[in-house]
Amino acid sequence: MYKTDVVVVGAGAAGIGAALTLVDAGQKVILLEKGNKFGGAGMFGAQGLFAVESRLQKEAGVSYSVKDAYHDLVDYAHYRVDLKTVKKIVEYSASTIDWLQKHGLKTELVNNTQEVHQKNLQTYHQYIDKFTGFSHLIEHLEKEHGILLTETSGEKILLDTDGQVSGVQVLHQGKTEEILCKAVIIADGGFIGDQQLVKEYLEINYENLYSMGERKATGDGLKMLENIGADTKQPHLFENHAASVISKDNLKWHNNSIFSLTNIPLLWINSRGQRFVNEDICYDFALWGNVTYKAGGFYYYLLDEKLVSFLTKNSLDWTDSFERTFKTLAHEPMTYKIGPFNNLKADLNEAIEQKTGWIGNSIADLAEKINVSSTVLENTIKSYNNLVKAGKDSEFYKADQFMKFSLKKEPFYAIKACSTTLGTLGGVQVDDNFNVLDKNGEVMQSVFAVGNTAATNMFADSYPTIEGLSCAFAWNSGRIAGETAVNLVHKN
Repeated sequence: MYKTDVVVVGAGAAGIGAALTLVDAGQKVILLEKGNKFGGAGMFGAQGLFAVESRLQKEAGVSYSVKDAYHDLVDYAHYRVDLKTVKKIVEYSASTIDWLQKHGLKTELVNNTQEVHQKNLQTYHQYIDKFTGFSHLIEHLEKEHGILLTETSGEKILLDTDGQVSGVQVLHQGKTEEILCKAVIIADGGFIGDQQLVKEYLEINYENLYSMGERKATGDGLKMLENIGADTKQPHLFENHAASVISKDNLKWHNNSIFSLTNIPLLWINSRGQRFVNEDICYDFALWGNVTYKAGGFYYYLLDEKLVSFLTKNSLDWTDSFERTFKTLAHEPMTYKIGPFNNLKADLNEAIEQKTGWIGNSIADLAEKINVSSTVLENTIKSYNNLVKAGKDSEFYKADQFMKFSLKKEPFYAIKACSTTLGTLGGVQVDDNFNVLDKNGEVMQSVFAVGNTAATNMFADSYPTIEGLSCAFAWNSGRIAGETAVNLVHKN
């Protein structure tokens, strides 16, 4: 049996942030990690985080203030957020960049990683050598006598006869054990890995959702908190992020040309065979993800034989929406080109074999293959062709440069792109210090929730378009909860 001051459940960004804050204040901490590797989505998924008024920004002459960021965030959410939480996260963000560097994880200020955000002021702080950096964080934890237990999941928060936290029941390498403690911080990343919970809160067919989230995040923390009376009936959101072509038979399947063509503004149609958006929305990942989710979780992008022939032989002066993300990470220059795709016919056939692509010898034939009205699809394509001929998208106002390809020559192809999520946002209700609240809105002493387990106090109906914000929320909420727990433990 272990005994400590605070147990932190989950060794991702939020959990590590809390644990390091505690050991730096001289508290005894045990950090639990369900898997055999620490880091979670904060390391394996993220490449950096948002911050304002950081030292790096001041050195670069970036004049984007806490006040500016605060207004942008609350305006985006139409004030349906907790204003104290928003302000506190933004206020902490700059010091967190220095704090991470002090503990061994360096960052660099880079251009925003999405093409549509290039005119926005720089706020994205990209990790430098993130895997080594995260290792330094854990080394610091252990140097300060903190304990990391891997292959250990939280099962139950233990309360004494007065209803105060007395410990945590855990499953450690297959064995049920108890850790005695004075406080608990839940930082286990939400519930994207729990299929039943996802289905409960999802507004689309589960079959149309592709998750890039942490599979180990199965809602354990939410269940633990619910069992002691916490308010878990808060809005649960999905961090919608772009759209992906996937094979349900082989989730590891990837085809470079099919993936790249998903990332440019060709003609998209919804499940009714209708156009539904200005397709250049693909250059903003959050909005692209939102519109895909709103469309029912998927859409098709269309090609005809003439376009396939062109792309097989020629490059296109359009930007792959993900190019800047990858080029920024690798410190390489942009190409602003896509293609040529020398084996595009074979790649399309591969997509068809994977049941994520369809071919029709006519528009009516394709409509039958993808189960939409042939009349509707024919009218959609006819209307779009007229817009291309005019060179203006008077329907949804896609930029003129993308009104280039009409669809007239058979065969016709449809590729299905599905709603993609980076994880769940929100869960248990908390205050601005990340104390967990009960169903009456009262603080539950010695219990905290951070990161994706905490309520969506910064996000209303969707994730904002500011890059790196969920990772910043994780690090900063962890630090804030850690500081609050320090004061609480001292009192006890």
